[in-house]
Amino acid sequence: MENKISFSVQMTGAINYAMQQNYIPVVRSIILTNNTEETIRDITVKISSEPEFIKLFQTDIAQLVPGEPVEISPVKLVLSSEFLFSLTERLNGSIHVEVLSGDETLTAGDSDIALLPYDYWQGHYILPELTAAFITPNHPRIEEVTAKAGMYLKKWTGDPSFTGYQSRNPNVVKKQIAAVYAALQEENIAYRNPPASFERLGQRVRMPYAVLEQKGGTCLDLSLLMASCLEAVGLNPLVIVITGHAFCGCWLEEQTFDDCAED
Repeated sequence: MENKISFSVQMTGAINYAMQQNYIPVVRSIILTNNTEETIRDITVKISSEPEFIKLFQTDIAQLVPGEPVEISPVKLVLSSEFLFSLTERLNGSIHVEVLSGDETLTAGDSDIALLPYDYWQGHYILPELTAAFITPNHPRIEEVTAKAGMYLKKWTGDPSFTGYQSRNPNVVKKQIAAVYAALQEENIAYRNPPASFERLGQRVRMPYAVLEQKGGTCLDLSLLMASCLEAVGLNPLVIVITGHAFCGCWLEEQTFDDCAED
């Protein structure tokens, strides 16, 4: 028997902790269409997941007129940050959508979704701005590095203070960047291949504290570590990704959102 209501779901194919923390929606919209010749009233749409990484979602629609699609957007699902943060390997999950009128199920269906590890970077082709989610300037291990960097500044300038862009002097900024780099050189960090992963796009990253503990990382891992240290001392870092490589940069003059928009 043909479903009285048909629906389509616009959703992301994968989700992880970084995406959840940056409010990337799992389901962007749902479009419902009444396939009958009569108006259907008092409709309830429910969304659940397997495994249970989202809280049961429910919304009501007063009526669906024949042949007139109705869009539900935004779909504000509540995701479990604890569950997503706990993932160390990929899981295959599903989103279940059920459309009811009273106790009658009018239609239902499942959509697959990949649940990725918390430390998975999906590459610069998919939401490249999420690269910044792996920069952690407030971690205690980063503070240890910047304390050592302050010793280099004192040796070179007589003052261990990181003043960011207060001096409005690019040469002062360069010395602060150099001090951070010198402190990281002390850590004797070596290049290492990415952690094991079976995804076709992107790669797993080592968080900055893990690079310091393990004394190794990829070019991306090292760039994220350097960016974390630079941000911790009040500078504005950049992570630059090109084919086959990533590296860290830093603004020599303070940049505002307005400046970036003009550029």
